[in-house]
Parts: sequence; C-alpha cells; structure tokens
Amino acid sequence: MFDGLFRNPRENRRKRRDPYTLNVKVRAPHRTEAQVGKAMMSLAVVLTVGLVAFGGFRAFQYFVSQTFTENPSYNITSIQVENDGGIAREEIVGLAGVREGQNLYAVDLAAIRSALESNPVIRRAEIYRVLPNKLRIVVSERVAAAQFFTRARYDTTMKRVLAPPMGYLIGADGVVMKPLNPFAPSKDTARLPLLSGVEPGDIKLGQPLSGPQVLSGLNLIHLCESPDIAPLLDYERIDLSRKGALVMVTRYGGQITFGLDNLPEQLKRLKTILTHPSRVGQIIRTCDLSVQMNVPVTYFAPVSARPETSKGIATVAAGVAAANRSSQGGIRP
Repeated sequence: MFDGLFRNPRENRRKRRDPYTLNVKVRAPHRTEAQVGKAMMSLAVVLTVGLVAFGGFRAFQYFVSQTFTENPSYNITSIQVENDGGIAREEIVGLAGVREGQNLYAVDLAAIRSALESNPVIRRAEIYRVLPNKLRIVVSERVAAAQFFTRARYDTTMKRVLAPPMGYLIGADGVVMKPLNPFAPSKDTARLPLLSGVEPGDIKLGQPLSGPQVLSGLNLIHLCESPDIAPLLDYERIDLSRKGALVMVTRYGGQITFGLDNLPEQLKRLKTILTHPSRVGQIIRTCDLSVQMNVPVTYFAPVSARPETSKGIATVAAGVAAANRSSQGGIRP
C-alpha cells in the first residue's frame, strides 16, 4: 500500500501520456533573440579588431615610407664596389641593377646578391647599407683552375658539323665559368692546365660539371701545384676519357696514369720515381700509379742526352726495395 508514496510523479506523468503524441520543445522567443544578439556582437567585435589592425598596419607603412623608403636623406649618392678579380665596376653595377638616386632602404639586398651571383664568374657577393646614403658591394670572383675544349660533333650521314668545338674556363669547384674561343687562345689562359675528354652534353654555364672524373681531375691539378711536386712535373693536359682513371700527358708525350682515389699517396709514389738517383736525366714515357706496389714505369732519354744513355727504353719496378732505399731521403711510394 506504500508503493504509491515512493513513485516518481514525473514517471507517472510519462506513463499517462498518449504514446502517439509528438514531444516537441519550442524555444521561447526571447532566447532566440538573445542568441542572435550574441552572434551580432561577436561579428561586430571581429570587424572592429580587423579594422583596427588594418589601420595600424597602414599607419606603420606610412611611417616607414615617410621615415625611410621615401626619405630623400637616404637616397644613394655613392656605390662602392670592391672586387678581387677583373670584372669592371660598371659591369658589376649593371648586374646589380642599382643606380645612384635610388632610396637606400628601397633596394632589395637579397635580389642584388642573387643577380650578381647568377654570373658564373662571381663566386660570392655581399651587399651592405652604409648610412646614410652609400651602398657597398663586395664581390669575390672564381679563380680559373683549368680550361677544357669539346670536340666537334659531326653528322656522318649528312656530312655536316652539328656542334663546333668550344672552349671553357672551369673553377676549382667544378663550375663552368665562361666560354673561350678555341681558335684564339689568350695569354691569360695559356698557363692554365688543360682537361680533355669532357663530354659536351654536360656543359652548362654557371653549373658544376658532374661526375667523379672531373672532380678528381681538378683535385689532381690542385695537388700538383704543391711546391714539392710542381718543379718535377711538366704536363700539358689531363685526359678524362678513360673511365675510372686520369691520364696526365707530359710535354714530352709521356703518360702518367692515376686512379681516382687517394691521389696524394699516388703523388708521393710519383715523386719517389722522379727523384730516384738511378734515373736522373731520363724522362718517363709511361707510368701507372693506380697500382700500389711494383709500379710499372718506362723511361726514355731526351735527344740532347749522351748516346750511351739514349739507347732503348728501360723498364723499372718501383717496388718494395726501391721504396725502402728512397725512404731515407725522400717519400716512400
């Protein structure tokens, strides 16, 4: 009899409802109006903040333009150019695309640097603002390490030249600097070593030549400039056409073969061979330094040598015994 006292009145009302009646909650009009008002207020705040930010940005731009970029006190009156090479000042200023009278803060230093370094001869460029009205340009040029010439390409069927021979300067980093006239060599390029066997399809001005042959050839040229080996060598070119090897051609027609790896050690062996007492006055005809032991070497005597020393070609093995004898006064091969 106490069941009715502990029943939930809401539960009783749900049970007494008609099960087929649709239960729909209708929001009060004042709640809808409040939500709309909140949305409008949020939109107004966002618009106000945006307008204030835009106005502040425009005010900042006006301040910068009036104080710096449009201030005649900062107009360039002098362009200072410092260059360690042979490019003329006028050419550097023309490449930079700047002129006197421009505003010092209006010029784009990064764009000027990019424009200058697009020239293959220029290795690095640095641009500075010198207040109040000077622009300083410091240019470091590439130094040509070698020169090379491509072979002419022929169409055998049509019997015509597809591509004439071309010459180029190349820097120590392998970047192709500028073209040369193969039919009119200059005095400046005559002293540079020559690389032969470069494929013409790989050549692009301002881009490095690809392949281990070229990099090893340039490294060999750099190592041969050492004061302890340079007086002993008189070579004309380095041939890159043999895969996996470098062939140094001397002025007398001799051929010295190097492997691509461990060039300093190979040059040490070559120095021992060149300074060996038993071969003084003779010139290397062939030498293969790519092998580590028993280096095959052939010699010939120059024409001006005595008759008894110019008979035939002698073959020697720069092996362990020769290395031990020469290690006391020279470098072991």
